[in-house]
Amino acid sequence: MPTSRTIRVTPNLMACLTELKKAVQELPAGERKKRAMAALGYLARTFRGEKQPLRGTRCPPDTLIIK
Repeated sequence: MPTSRTIRVTPNLMACLTELKKAVQELPAGERKKRAMAALGYLARTFRGEKQPLRGTRCPPDTLIIK
């Protein structure tokens, strides 16, 4: 893994995030949608340059990535 952890957010990445948000909105209510929304929120915060919890290390398997 490179020493730099900077993520360059390109217009293509932002377009992908937007498409994923639209797709998740169409999911039926439930645990899958809840986890998908948490993951999208985490990506959005990262794209905005906010610091990641635990410096970006892996969360425990049953933890939602919600701030």
